[in-house]
Amino acid sequence: MAIKDLKKDALSRMTPGDVVLIEYQSREPIENLAWGELLPAIAPGGVVVVDFFGLGEILLRKFVRKENVDYSATLEILRSLKVVKVGPGTVTYGEILEDVVPSYDSHTFLRNYHSIMSKISRLPQKPKYMVTFGLSHYIHFSPEDAVKAILTAVSTIPGEDLIIINFINTDIVDRPHLAILEELSTAIVEVSKGEFKVYKDGGIGD
Repeated sequence: MAIKDLKKDALSRMTPGDVVLIEYQSREPIENLAWGELLPAIAPGGVVVVDFFGLGEILLRKFVRKENVDYSATLEILRSLKVVKVGPGTVTYGEILEDVVPSYDSHTFLRNYHSIMSKISRLPQKPKYMVTFGLSHYIHFSPEDAVKAILTAVSTIPGEDLIIINFINTDIVDRPHLAILEELSTAIVEVSKGEFKVYKDGGIGD
């Protein structure tokens, strides 16, 4: 199903408990969607960003180098973000909620996931959204262990109070592993040349 307006046709229809997979390819300028459209639209609801290997930071740098960027508005959004930093890489935006060493062991991943979700639940102002960058890169380095760890975590501790939005680069994730992520998601949005298609929806695009 094709949608024209991400905010109107998708974001406004999401409810807590939804898991949205945003699929893109390496050549897609995904920083425009992530930092130019998505985060400005959802920031008022409160956002936790999970940044694997500083990919979110890299996309942010690419975005702010573009012309016609409203820097003051972008800075305001950056200050409001809570950030879970996973692995090496620099993260200069938001408030670091937790700094996690990436693990492919299911028990360690689950323990880290529990710690993150507990900290989020104790925040004075509960965020409505969780956005992940670099999840596909985490999977790429050890696919079988990564997917097993993710399955263990989300089946044990469902994020029913959050709308979770995962950015996935489909060029670096094998199809079987991508299929597992798709099965765990309530909606799949494919981004290609700035256009959006919903291949599985939980009310999005109805």
